[in-house]
Amino acid sequence: MMSGKTREECLKFLRNEGYIIEPGQKFTVDYFKPEDALGVARLYYAVYGEMFPIDYVYDPEAIVSINAGDDLFQAVGRTPRGDVVGLYALFRSAPGLRIMEGGSWMVHPDYRKTSVGLRLARKIHSKPPEHLGLEVIFGQSVCDHVTSQKLGKLINGHHCALEVEPMPPRPGDPDSYGRISLLDGIVLLNNRHNKVYLPARYKSQLKTIYSWLDLDRNFLESDICDKNQVSASVTEVAVKPVGDAGVVKIEVESVGADFAECLAEVEQEYSGIHAYQLILSLSCPESSFAVETARKSGFFFGGLLPLWFDKDALLMQKISKKPDFTRPLIYTEEGKSVLSMVESDWKAIQL
Repeated sequence: MMSGKTREECLKFLRNEGYIIEPGQKFTVDYFKPEDALGVARLYYAVYGEMFPIDYVYDPEAIVSINAGDDLFQAVGRTPRGDVVGLYALFRSAPGLRIMEGGSWMVHPDYRKTSVGLRLARKIHSKPPEHLGLEVIFGQSVCDHVTSQKLGKLINGHHCALEVEPMPPRPGDPDSYGRISLLDGIVLLNNRHNKVYLPARYKSQLKTIYSWLDLDRNFLESDICDKNQVSASVTEVAVKPVGDAGVVKIEVESVGADFAECLAEVEQEYSGIHAYQLILSLSCPESSFAVETARKSGFFFGGLLPLWFDKDALLMQKISKKPDFTRPLIYTEEGKSVLSMVESDWKAIQL
């Protein structure tokens, strides 16, 4: 959502303004107020430059508008001058109604040795707004440093998936790190019973991840492995390009006999993309068929996404270049285990 201003108009203002936040100011942690919007845009610009793939974060009017609804809930670290030196938010990234993503977790470079990051996360996670009806808070940690991974552990987060290199390099990166991998995780708020169909190929990996999360699940076998066994003829799919990141999300809530053709059509329409992320509902008895079909097209294991559709989902992914699995910096043992699972399956599909 934008205010009527284009992304370039917003960036031009921030670029020309050249605003500098004075270091060493005292701050308080509070929920977002409309007067914080310009400070939020300035913070995004200070941390990400012009490279953040979502347009509205640079547009103060759009930030105010979105905060007025139920799709975004922000907390800020605010100085007496009104500067925003830290940010944390809940926002909608999944189609499920009982899940929101906790993210936009950033601290101004001059305030990274303060407590603002942890205080912001604890403020939102300790008591999310009841009207949102959340059961899970989803989160992502960058893997070019471990700070956000450490903070995630302090708020009882658990890692359950690894997205291989979906983020463009940071602007002006002196070490030329390259594209950045993301660890996906959750904070569980309400443990409601659910059933899942485990695809045979990834049964062991998924059960290992479930054991960390302590979710109340009834595991069922997915024994549909052939197109002729699939009851539905048409796949229910939502395709979502992710800004300028060179990533396309392919969300499949119901698998049809046309799944292979559907996947091929998406890849053809979005040819030249760096990464395709396939999110398959595990409420589908056809999960084994979908997994084997996707692997034939080069997709490999990514991990588990609890309650993505208000039902659990499996992440698979395909990237255009050979990944560098030595690059991700992983802090938790859970994260290291997921990285090992992902790398092993990527190697297996190369054979």
